Amino acid sequence: MDCATAREAISATLDGEDPGVDPAALDEHVTRCAACLAWQDEAAAVTRLVRLEPAAASPDVAGRVLDHAPARPARHDWPRWALVITAVAQLSIVVSLLFVPQRMGDGMVVQPGSHVEHEAAAFNFAIAIALLWAAAKPRQARSQLPVLLSFAAVLAGLSLFDVLGGRVGWERLASHLPLLFGVVCAVLVARREGRWPWPGNRAGAAPVDRTSLDETGRELAEPADRSREYQPPAARRNVA
Repeated sequence: MDCATAREAISATLDGEDPGVDPAALDEHVTRCAACLAWQDEAAAVTRLVRLEPAAASPDVAGRVLDHAPARPARHDWPRWALVITAVAQLSIVVSLLFVPQRMGDGMVVQPGSHVEHEAAAFNFAIAIALLWAAAKPRQARSQLPVLLSFAAVLAGLSLFDVLGGRVGWERLASHLPLLFGVVCAVLVARREGRWPWPGNRAGAAPVDRTSLDETGRELAEPADRSREYQPPAARRNVA
């Protein structure tokens, strides 16, 4: 047994691992080799010092964590309650579209049961569900903003076009006010909860630059190649 193999086995033994060699052969080599015996004594002393060394004082990060912690919501969270009330108003509009005739411009009346009213009821029902979702899960309110904002913008533009053309009455336009108010409340809730990171991201963490697949493959392969150059006795031991 050479000295390199013996010292690897001594180090593994001190760490409580399998030395990978016959313990009797290791003891015989250490008994005959003064250098390995001295190395064993020094390694044992270093191992003891490391194990008995007091733990280093950890930095106090409580202040930094508390600075990034979200503020406790108020007892009366009015934007979320406003979203709930607006959603109820939208659901009442769905009921009116299904059962109440709707007055349009020029005295035209759309009777319930038509396909146009069914489409409008479906849209309003979906908007009501989106508002309720933002109220129930404020951290995910941002996920509803693209639908709510786009729907409100298109509805406002078309309503203005219809008013100028005299194709809609003020009663019909007034039914859109709860929707606009709900969109404003959803934006407020989303902005308030904006400090929360998206899933998978750490707060304040910079984006990670990812290397190409070839570079990543080379980085993963290099340690494996280096590990084949020299292996300790425990690694060279054949496992049955």
